[in-house]
Amino acid sequence: MHFPVSRRGLLTAGVGGLSLGLLTACGLRLDQDPEIPTLDATQQLRNRLARILDSASPGTGDPETAGENLADFAAAIGPEWNPPTEFATEAPPTEKDRTFVQAAEVASRAVFEASASLGSDLIPVLADVATGLALVAGTKKPEIITTAGELILAGREELDQSRDGGDDATASPSATGGADADAGTDDSGSQDPKGRAEMFNAILNQSRAAAYGYERLAVNFDSKSSERKAALARLESLGALSGEMLERLGEDAADPAASAWKLDPIPTDADSAKELALSLEDGIASALLPWLEADASAILRLWESARNRMVFAAPQPLRFTYDEPGQAEVQE
Repeated sequence: MHFPVSRRGLLTAGVGGLSLGLLTACGLRLDQDPEIPTLDATQQLRNRLARILDSASPGTGDPETAGENLADFAAAIGPEWNPPTEFATEAPPTEKDRTFVQAAEVASRAVFEASASLGSDLIPVLADVATGLALVAGTKKPEIITTAGELILAGREELDQSRDGGDDATASPSATGGADADAGTDDSGSQDPKGRAEMFNAILNQSRAAAYGYERLAVNFDSKSSERKAALARLESLGALSGEMLERLGEDAADPAASAWKLDPIPTDADSAKELALSLEDGIASALLPWLEADASAILRLWESARNRMVFAAPQPLRFTYDEPGQAEVQE
């Protein structure tokens, strides 16, 4: 299902509504009513997040960066959708005032509860904002992170079960899923085979490189440290990601593994090992973005990356940049 107006048109339509009101007030006659789009469930969810963030403000118990984070999240999500008042059929909904942590808990739960049915072209920004909200707020209320992880896994399992009953011969229950506009299907299947293979090979190669990097950096931490334990656990999830890509690609389409990968920086101590871990996770996020744009099952892999990155540094609020609201781009 395609939305009747572009994302940019939707996010800026409130300005158009204002212009319409001014024209009407001046007595100018319009021969035809403007087309007022009907929001699908994913657009409605984006709209609710915009209201939640707009109604939130830093409070007691919030992280020191709460005000800055709220502004960044709101800019990424975009403004609330406000159709021209003369065409509105009901009063717009409102959200109660919340602190940052309270808003993060409500907003992240709303996104991850709906993760199996997210669609249109808003999967990246919704997943990115919800992940950042959960991890930043989770520094003050850890159960937010626990709940988010459980909801993401449940959504992925639902997608896998849905796809397992479909007709994708290359799919497996453990490595498939997706969502088009509120239908729970995999839009990446509509790509041309070459583009699809290139996308999955990019993720495969990045996951292999990251696994190699974690093998090298893990030894720079004490055997009982949280960093060493996280690095070893990350090898398992990266192996699962590589396996998923191999299954999606098939033996003939998968690129061969390199004998080694260039590491920047080369880990020689704990500090350089942490720096490398951050670089590896940023590379994973970059490779995941094209898949995330088409398939909600990629949310789990973005969460794994963001969650693991948090072991080596403060949580990164947003993994992508947003020159336009709602439009994710790889951070430089």
